[in-house]
Amino acid sequence: MRVLDLQRIRAEKKVSQVRVAELTGYPQGFVSVIERGKASAPEAFIEKVASALGVDNIENYVSEVANPNLQKKMAERDNTAKEKPAVAMTDGTAVSPEQAIVSNFLELLKKKEEKIEKLEAENEALRQELSLLKQGRAN
Repeated sequence: MRVLDLQRIRAEKKVSQVRVAELTGYPQGFVSVIERGKASAPEAFIEKVASALGVDNIENYVSEVANPNLQKKMAERDNTAKEKPAVAMTDGTAVSPEQAIVSNFLELLKKKEEKIEKLEAENEALRQELSLLKQGRAN
């Protein structure tokens, strides 16, 4: 298990967990879990912390720790994930239930953005029409 001494880094850099979350793009709860050593620090997170906080020697803050309880929980989680049935997407691909949720969410966001763009275009057209009407009355 890779453990990041995030508390030491934060103390040296004088930043809060919330600020670390903002700078790295990870949720504050995730930052807390990593800091407390409740989960292994992913390499991507370690790199983001190093970059965001300007830590050149990040490996000095990372250690390998054997935590049998955590390793057991992670193995159980991995086994549970393997047992979940795949979800068939509309394009015929099979993905995990989590991936299907994310995919559906992104599709909904895309549709919402399209509706917003359409409404903005309609709003602009109405503004132009109103402007023309006002000009007609002024003449």
